[in-house]
Amino acid sequence: MRTLASNKITALAVMLIFLIGLTTCDKEPTEPEKLIAPELPSVQSMKIDASFFNPGSNLSLNKTAISKWNFINAASRVAIINTVVLAASVAPATVFGVAIKQTPQLKADGKFHWIYTAIDTVFGKEIVFEVDLVGWVDEAEQESVWEVYVTSTNHSPQLNKFLWYQGRSGIDNKKGWWLFHDVKSPDVLVDVLKAEWDFVDENDKELIFTNVKAASNEFGDYVKYGSEYSDRFVIYFDASENRTNTIYWNAETDAGFIEWHNYNNGVKSFWDENRNDISGPPA
Repeated sequence: MRTLASNKITALAVMLIFLIGLTTCDKEPTEPEKLIAPELPSVQSMKIDASFFNPGSNLSLNKTAISKWNFINAASRVAIINTVVLAASVAPATVFGVAIKQTPQLKADGKFHWIYTAIDTVFGKEIVFEVDLVGWVDEAEQESVWEVYVTSTNHSPQLNKFLWYQGRSGIDNKKGWWLFHDVKSPDVLVDVLKAEWDFVDENDKELIFTNVKAASNEFGDYVKYGSEYSDRFVIYFDASENRTNTIYWNAETDAGFIEWHNYNNGVKSFWDENRNDISGPPA
């Protein structure tokens, strides 16, 4: 009897040990989830698409029997906006575009680093930038955070881990902002331009550039580029004069208008699908 009882107790103990073993195995911590680098925003988040105003092989802006002055003036103003108003974002966009082809590295600081070399040409001179693009996810805000540091020995002035620009974006990158710092002032961060984007899709998006350099005569000026299905527009607001200027065109027909305070007395001036001047909206 004792032997039988002893055997039952032994069998029960073995079963308990087996069950405890299963439970313990179930509770063992799994391998930590591998951290994934946040997706980079599109380079289009820091530059305006003005390709419509670039004369193509099928468009001649030379003197013709039919005037094209309305379109020509619109094109010239968009060109000025791109080269002057948005100058602070042109080189950063070029440098940022190189990151798309790079593989990020997770560093000890818990952040991902895209480390690479980029070259930008300024007035015919090649400027070499050693770039450290840092990105991580702010879990509380559900946003990706970005910082771009550059080092350059042949830039004037020289740069040493200079925080050129920084920003935040939604996890899906449909919304966000960039803040650009004055590359001519590497010792003290000076804000010069803020870019804010809201991209629903290719046919519904908006990009706003605001001059935030306090010492600038253009402080508070902004340029807004937008597309709403076939509608396209560039709006320039002059803060010092409290004036809003608009250029509009239709992406399907190419017809559009310019309404600028110092062109044609500020009267809305139209062009047709051939960029020819017309007296009113196309029929």
